[in-house]
Amino acid sequence: MTAMQEPAIPADEHARLLELYSLGVLDTGAEARFDDISELARRIAGTEIGIVSLVDANRQWFKSCVGAPLAQQETPRRISFCGHTILQRDPLIVDDCLEDPRFTGNPLVSGDPHIRFYAGFPLITARGFAVGSLCVISRAPHQLDQQQIDSLTRLALLTVRQLEALPAAARPPGRRQGQEPEHLGEASSQRLTSLERLISRDQMVQMLDLLFRMDVGSPFAVMRCRFRDYERINATLGGRVAEEFINEAARRMFAALPRAATIARFADAELVVLLPFQQDQPAVERLAERLIAFCGQPYRNGSQALSMGVAIGLSLCRQNDQNAESILADTSMALRMASRRTASACCLIDADARVAAQQIYRLESDFRDAVAGKVLVPYLQPVVDLASSETVGFEALARWPHNSEVLQPSHFLPLGLETGLTGELDLLILEKALAALPLLAQPIPRREMTMSANLSGTLLEDPQLRERLLNLIDETQIPPGWTLQVELLEDIFQYKDAAFDVFLEALVQRGVRIALDDFGTGYSSLARLISLPIQVVKVDQTFVTRLSGQQDSPRTLLRTMLTMLQDLGMATIAEGVDCGAQRDWLLQNGVAKAQGYLFSPPVPVAEAIEQLQQQEFRPPALPADPSRLRALRRRLPGRSWAADLLRRFSRGRGD
Repeated sequence: MTAMQEPAIPADEHARLLELYSLGVLDTGAEARFDDISELARRIAGTEIGIVSLVDANRQWFKSCVGAPLAQQETPRRISFCGHTILQRDPLIVDDCLEDPRFTGNPLVSGDPHIRFYAGFPLITARGFAVGSLCVISRAPHQLDQQQIDSLTRLALLTVRQLEALPAAARPPGRRQGQEPEHLGEASSQRLTSLERLISRDQMVQMLDLLFRMDVGSPFAVMRCRFRDYERINATLGGRVAEEFINEAARRMFAALPRAATIARFADAELVVLLPFQQDQPAVERLAERLIAFCGQPYRNGSQALSMGVAIGLSLCRQNDQNAESILADTSMALRMASRRTASACCLIDADARVAAQQIYRLESDFRDAVAGKVLVPYLQPVVDLASSETVGFEALARWPHNSEVLQPSHFLPLGLETGLTGELDLLILEKALAALPLLAQPIPRREMTMSANLSGTLLEDPQLRERLLNLIDETQIPPGWTLQVELLEDIFQYKDAAFDVFLEALVQRGVRIALDDFGTGYSSLARLISLPIQVVKVDQTFVTRLSGQQDSPRTLLRTMLTMLQDLGMATIAEGVDCGAQRDWLLQNGVAKAQGYLFSPPVPVAEAIEQLQQQEFRPPALPADPSRLRALRRRLPGRSWAADLLRRFSRGRGD
């Protein structure tokens, strides 16, 4: 007979059983709601059998079983499939039990009910214990697609909520082996919500102070977690939804972390975790990654799926010259580093990271001063007509002169997000770009030109910043022939309030052109694109860069996008054009304007003026009299073709 693998016993078995018994559900009667769950599970999976199973000390007990008549309501744990399921957090899916050495010799496979396919979804309580599984079974090999897996995972969460909502039940006389005293069932009627189980900020500080004062050398770690979208949810959907969101976040944290962990509500969007007896860095980082995984699935509020992205700062207790304040400061530094990454991430503070964080603090302080002092300046990248190569506009891009170098946005935009100053930065760069228009207009008084500037989500979300932008436009005299263009990222599609649409219409009424930047890289909605007053679409450089490759698929995709935009009557500008082959392809496929290093990198305003001078003025015949050439040079400001002519003329005549 083929061998069978018995399920292992979890390391937290005693605590897990206490949690199971506290539910007060074992040996209770059938209930329609659990039969409904089993029926729904087997329909989702397309299998014959659906079961709600709980794993006791020595048995697997069925709260519900639909699709198979059972001679008894339990089976020995040693042959149970669900005994394997509770050992992990992810679903246990076996497409064909005869192909899996763990189950080929199992009597439930070789005999009734002749299981060939099994999928178990662990039932994990709010405190993180796997008490059983929601499972689906077939008598033939079977497979689940990702949508079925996701649906059954959510149904398992619903099953746990139903179990936790049960009132404490009186158990039948007598206790089974391993069963705890009857009064444990009373805990189910007193179970707390996740938020109620959190301690306060002051309590956490007191606990940390006590640990340091005890000075017994017990290792511990502190984890500081910030949920990225809490503020946005609170601002757009209201405080009730925001609190439901953070309650769900706390519930997932309790499920992901060891039972000994203590969690505090430290701020609106921040939860702090104390992990006693933990000082092994890889182990703490694994716990953080586990927490990130538990928060990976969006939180659904009605029809809306809300991201539960989290940034985590970690610190290990060193027990030398530390106190509660210093270890919390370390976790704050680590949290800031994690928050600068675009996705969920964790960072652990160490000596090198502490020095780096202190340098970032200094840079952040300098950045605040630079914005307040209006030190940042616009660099202008030309937008050219692809057919004539003439400049038809500029995009104003922020640069920061700092300590004898000019910093690119990648160095300071994260600081802007961290400090909430990106909206102020937008206004500053736009103000300086508009102030440069009279100087830019002098060499080309007859040409139609566009000055373009970016608007961040911070500005778009803030009514006061939007009003200041409109006032700035009203107070600026834009030279004849020039048009102001503002560039918005595709994230604008998520703003659906009437005030935002009114703001865009106010821009259009002032003659401002609306452009959609980095098209094709963010959230896109064709209906929303049509409904907004967007006149220009900028094709992201990632699409342009792929034109240089050998594959045809990027060209086909971009050609389809361009055709759609042309049908919608929208002008297109290609970004990131770096070679002649890209330019030629774009021109052949109906793109009239572009920008990129093939034409010019972003340059200071003075160099942009000089570029326009060189395009507008053509060298006259070389004057015979050097004094006339010097006079011509005096009439043309800055470096120009006249300066080059004068140098060549002087060298040629020995003057």
